[in-house]
Amino acid sequence: MKLTRLLSSLRYLNVVWAGIVTALLSSPMMFHAQAQAEPGAETAISTKSIKEVVFLNPAHATENFWEQMIKAASTTAASLGMTLEVISAKRNTDEFIRLGTEVMTRPDPPDLLITTNNHGLAIPLLATSDTTGVPVMIVLNSLSPEQHQVEGKPLGGHAHWLGSVAPDHQQGGHDTMQALIERHRQVHGETEGTGIALVGGQHDEATHLRLRGMQDALRKAPYLSVDRTFQANWNYEDAFKAVDRYVKRQDGSLPLRVIWAASDLMAIAAIDALKLNGLRPGEDVVVAGMGWTREGIDHLRSGEMEASAGGGALATAWALVLLAAVQQEVITPEALGTRYYSMGLATSADPDSYLDEIPLEVLALKPLSHLVEVVAILSDNAAPFLPPSPRQASTAGALKPEPPASATEGEQRHD
Repeated sequence: MKLTRLLSSLRYLNVVWAGIVTALLSSPMMFHAQAQAEPGAETAISTKSIKEVVFLNPAHATENFWEQMIKAASTTAASLGMTLEVISAKRNTDEFIRLGTEVMTRPDPPDLLITTNNHGLAIPLLATSDTTGVPVMIVLNSLSPEQHQVEGKPLGGHAHWLGSVAPDHQQGGHDTMQALIERHRQVHGETEGTGIALVGGQHDEATHLRLRGMQDALRKAPYLSVDRTFQANWNYEDAFKAVDRYVKRQDGSLPLRVIWAASDLMAIAAIDALKLNGLRPGEDVVVAGMGWTREGIDHLRSGEMEASAGGGALATAWALVLLAAVQQEVITPEALGTRYYSMGLATSADPDSYLDEIPLEVLALKPLSHLVEVVAILSDNAAPFLPPSPRQASTAGALKPEPPASATEGEQRHD
């Protein structure tokens, strides 16, 4: 099924998948599931016995970002006395829903399913959770404002939805663009120039919020503008083709000066496309990404990339810490809700200064279990790895149910 058709049928899938699971569970050959609850029931969820956790990864486990997320979550789970099983859907949307449904309808289902809302696909899984009683936490991409209006808040519309944990995407988008503006001013002064934005999936919360944060920062630099926004689907090939095509077709009215990308991978693709066309990343055109991947930090050190906002790969680990805080009665289940934590920013001027406390390939893969006891005194947007950076200008307060900025201007890919 093509993604566009799937996304346009989410409400239908919500009903269909709930019906399928209900039929399976009513079969005499079907195995026993956890206690059922009616959708919409506002019942408190017992988290005391949650020890066996499954993380449903929408991508490939070997991709740099997801590899980091899995390592951080596994290390943290072990330190908290939990077991973490990882299942990867390998960027197949049909497989993502099938695997999530299979996990929650096992003869001996896990105590918790942690997954993402990439491409808006958490909705069918929440419907399955209603039927099976398996609790769900959503990380990285929470529900969109529109989905929240339809589905309700955690512990509301879905009785077994524990909550959502995600980085402050909007703040990260703002801070990386602000770094680009500062670098452009150093190299080119306040001369006029144009830019490109590279975003991920059209229906991903991270796409819309990171783009909105970028646009907030850009308003402070009237001499710069983003000419085109390309939907590159978090993909190297799509991002490379978009930048290469843009540079080759540029009419020359204003020079290309900045490229803002919603991930390190897309930023690196842009850097490679610039070099192919004889442009110097970091000098002729300044580039920023997000993710704190190994390759991204290497490009910061070389000066080809100006900035990268990071911490997103700790979302699952932080979700486990918050869950443990509930189990130990440090916070209440209702305190989980939807949490956005601050992202950190590293720049080419001193790529290691913000990361010097973070061992093992950029991200803090040491256990985060020591933070459980202090969760109650931390602010809701506290970063689970480092104190907030002085240069962060968080726009988390703007995370309201409002129409997101378009992420699909210009040339698009629909699949």
